[in-house]
Order: sequence, then structure tokens, then C-alpha cells
Amino acid sequence: MSRLADAIRRHQKLNILAFTLTVLVAVAALEIVDLWWRRDNALKNAETRATNLTVVLAEYVRGSFASADAALRQLQVHGNRIGGSSAAKEDWDSILEPTRAALPEIGSISVTDKQGTITHSTLAAIVGESRGDNYVFKRLSTTTINELVVDRPYVSRRANRQYTIPVGRRLTNDGGGFDGTVVATIIPEGYRAFIRSIGVGPDGNIAVLHPDGVVLFREPSVEDPINQPAQENPVLGLATQHGEGVYHGRIGPEDRYYISAYRTIMGPSLIVAVTLSEHDVLADWRRQRRVSAAAFGTLTVTLALMVAALFRVVGARERVERELADVQRQEAERLRVANEQLAAALEREQHARHEVETASYMKDEFLMTISHELRTPLTAIYGWARVLGIRKMKKEEQTRAIAAIERNAHAQTRLIDDLLDVSRAISGKLRLDLKPVNVPDVVRAAIETVNPAMAAKSLRFDTTYDPGTPQVMADPDRLQQIVWNLLSNAIKFTPDGGTIRLAVARAGSNVEIAVTDSGSGIPADFLPHVFERFRQADTGTRRRYGGLGLGLAIVRHLVELHGGTVSAESVGEGHGATFRVRLPLPVAVPIPVPGSGL
Repeated sequence: MSRLADAIRRHQKLNILAFTLTVLVAVAALEIVDLWWRRDNALKNAETRATNLTVVLAEYVRGSFASADAALRQLQVHGNRIGGSSAAKEDWDSILEPTRAALPEIGSISVTDKQGTITHSTLAAIVGESRGDNYVFKRLSTTTINELVVDRPYVSRRANRQYTIPVGRRLTNDGGGFDGTVVATIIPEGYRAFIRSIGVGPDGNIAVLHPDGVVLFREPSVEDPINQPAQENPVLGLATQHGEGVYHGRIGPEDRYYISAYRTIMGPSLIVAVTLSEHDVLADWRRQRRVSAAAFGTLTVTLALMVAALFRVVGARERVERELADVQRQEAERLRVANEQLAAALEREQHARHEVETASYMKDEFLMTISHELRTPLTAIYGWARVLGIRKMKKEEQTRAIAAIERNAHAQTRLIDDLLDVSRAISGKLRLDLKPVNVPDVVRAAIETVNPAMAAKSLRFDTTYDPGTPQVMADPDRLQQIVWNLLSNAIKFTPDGGTIRLAVARAGSNVEIAVTDSGSGIPADFLPHVFERFRQADTGTRRRYGGLGLGLAIVRHLVELHGGTVSAESVGEGHGATFRVRLPLPVAVPIPVPGSGL
């Protein structure tokens, strides 16, 4: 609990801001949920209203066609009594005109025979015309159901040239077979006025669609949309498939969304659709959204002013605490710096002591090694010289003694030369006599020098020379010394009967000399130190191999003076080693590019 209290006390502004933001987020979340609920509820109410209007309008449409349908039924009965569509003109005229006069919404009444030809009509000008291609005739002539069928609107031949809607029923003969149709045309203007009186919003509409894909009514409208195509209206297809339902989406090319309730009525077969614009339905919801946004903005400004006032109080308190903390921090910093200085002085002292001890150890080790390495040939020289001086020897013995003295003197000279080379390298007095050198020739000369040593240990020696190896700028004597030292090192650490391989080849912009042996290998922890002076993997008085440990150090120094690099590779003890020397080519020597022909 104390940690929590400390955390709260240290971050008061952050806590105030977090609390304020939490309140704002909570209020915003509640407002969003409320607005979402109101929007969803408004859409559901609109769907319910549109569905109820379709029920009412479906009954109105069915009732509107009822009077015409009743008249057509009477004409069906009359036709059956007088002999059907082929009856005498006076038999049909006696009922057609009175029936039309009794129904003011009817424009004309006509009778067709079973081929679709008009045989009787209240409009004499159309008698004899064919209606075989009309929707009403095709539908009634192919069905046995006694139903009322509504045709697509067409323009009347009367003087006013207005649209009329044909409706018809089938006539039958005594055997019940199809004998023609009786069709009445309905003038839709009266229905339009009623449909226009129903409020569906500025962008909503009420439509009555023919199953054949045209508009019978769509109100409100500036121009009468009757007989316009309706195939692109998704409501037409949905009503054909499902009969009734609600469609929520786009209608036509506009981006607005609509709520359309639709219902298919039978007798006559028509589709009634009530469409409400989602934009109109959500008008009250948008006003509520603006009010909520304004209220939330007012709340945000009020809380921001309160937070600003609290921040001023907290800021004053934090300044006092910060000044006190600065004083404490300065004192702690002074103590820390003093402790660090003491620790650094102690570490330097320990490091210096370690370096002195290491230098002393390496000095003792070097003195012990060099005394041993110098004493060995001197002892041999002194021994053979004493023997030659105190007694007579045979010629063969004298020759052998002189050879031993010469061999040990040569070894003594090598040791002294190595010491002198290291001294020159350290003092920077080692100089090179650079000239164009054929590397394979220098390598062969070095091999001739060490051949006796390899023969003495029965070593297998393989060489590989790249015939295209170019010349390099080098000191031939020092380059031979590099190769001699690498080969001598390989001979020393390779057991009797082992293998040594030497390869000379071009490697990019360098000439590479690689010496690989099957000897004792290099331990992984000693590999980084293999080119250091006076460093050998085995040290002390019980070393297995002789030497001062200067050969590889001299190799590295000479290679670097030539501007090259030297590296050592070994998997580990008992797996041999590989030394690679890379000497740069002169700038004028081109580097082969694959495919260039060079």
C-alpha cells in the first residue's frame, strides 16, 4: 500500500489527467451507446411504419380495383349467357355502355375473341384491332385460373391522351374452355391523389409496380412516372422471390440508403412498396447527436478548466519538492563521484599491478626460454671444440664434429637474427627493398632450405602453384623469410609421417600463400595470441617444442610492412592448422571479371 501511495504522490498530474480522461471516455462511451440505441430504434420504427403502410396500401389497391373487378365478373356471366365473345353486337352493347357509365374511373370496356381480336368495345374506333400481344391476353389465354389480371399502362386514344391501366378476366365457353377476354381500362389519376396525400418524407415514395417490370404509381412525383421501367429497383426482384419483406440499402445510382417495405398482392397481381429515406428517418437522431456533441464539448471544456486549476496547485507543490530533491541529489552526486573516483583509482592500481606482474612473468619466462635456447647450441659447440682440442680424431670424426659445430652455430645465428629482427621491428628500423617478385620462385627457394628438415621427419609435402599468379612488389629476402618461418613452424608441430601442403594462388586483388599442416593444431583460447611476441601454447621448463616464440611475430610484422595480412585457422588441438598470407597486387594489375575475357 505504501508503494501505491508513493506512486500516486509522485504522479499527481498524471493521475488527475488519467481520472479526467477516464470520466470523458466513460461519458463518451455512454453517449455513443445511447446514440447507437436511438439510431437503431429509429430505423426499426421506420421499418415498422413502412411495413404497416404497405399493408394499408395493399388493401387500398385491392379495394380500388374491386369495383372494376365486380363489373368484369358481371360481364363474364353475361358473356356466358349470350354466347361469349362471338355474340351479336346488340347483345354486348346493351350492357357494356351502361357498365362503363356507372363507373367513372373506367375509361373503356372491350371484349376480345380467343385469337385476341377486339370484337366489341365502348370505344368503337378500336374494334377489330388485335390485342394478342398484350400481357392480359397472354396471361389469361394460358391459365385456367379465373383471376383478375392487370396489364402494363398504355396511352388512351381519347382526346386527353392520358395513361390508362387495363384489367381483365377470361371468358369461357360452355365446356369451360378459353373463349376470349373482357378488359376494362382504369384511369389512375384518382388513385394518385390519394397516394400523394400519405406522408413519407421529402425523399420517400410509395410505388405500385407491375410484375412485368413497370411503374403503375410512384408518388410523390413532379411528373407522372407511370409506365417507367422498374427492373433496376431491387424491390421488384425481392418481391418476386419472397412476396413480402423489408429491404435496407441503395436504390438506383444514388449513394443514399433507403428502407423499403414491400408486399405482393394477389387479385390483381401487383407489388406495393413504401420507401423511406434513411436520411429523413434519422433527421431527429442527427439533431440529438448534435446536442450530445455540444454537451460533451461543454463537459470537456469544464473539466479542462478544472484540470488546469489543479495543475497549477500541483505544479507549485512539485516545484518545492523538486528543489528539495535537487539539493539531495547534488549531495548524493558528490558522494557518488567521490566513490567512483576511489573505485577507479583502486581499479587502475590493480590493473597496473596486474600488468607489472604479467610483464615480470613474461620477462622471467623469456629469460628462461632464451637462456635455454642459447645454451643448447653453445654447449654443443663448446663440447665438440674441447674434444677437437684435447685429442686426435680420425678424419671422419673431425668432419662430423665440424659439421655439428657449424650446425649449432647456424642455429645460434638464427636465434640472434630473430632477436635482432624483433628489435628492429619494435624500434621501426626494419626496412624493405621492394622490387617486382615472382612469388612461386621465392617459395621454391624457401622450400629448398627446409627440405632436409622435412626429410628427417619423413613428412609428405604437397605444393600447388597457380600458373596465372602475377608478380607482387616485395622484398625477396624478407618474403623468403616469411615462407621459411611458416614452413619451419609447420615442420616443428607436425609429427613424423605427417603432411604439409603449400598453395600459391591469386585471391581477388591479392596473392595468397597458404601453408596447411596435419600437426598438433592450435587451442581455441590461444588462437587470438598466436602472432604475439614470446607467446607459445606450451610454456615453462617442460615445453615439448623449442624456439623463442618469435617466428610468427616476425611473419606478421613483415607481412604488414608489405601492406598484406596474415591469419591463422585451426579447428582445435590435434586437427592441424592453416596460415594464410595475402600480399596486395600492384594497382596496375587488373582483376579478372567473370565473362570479361581477362
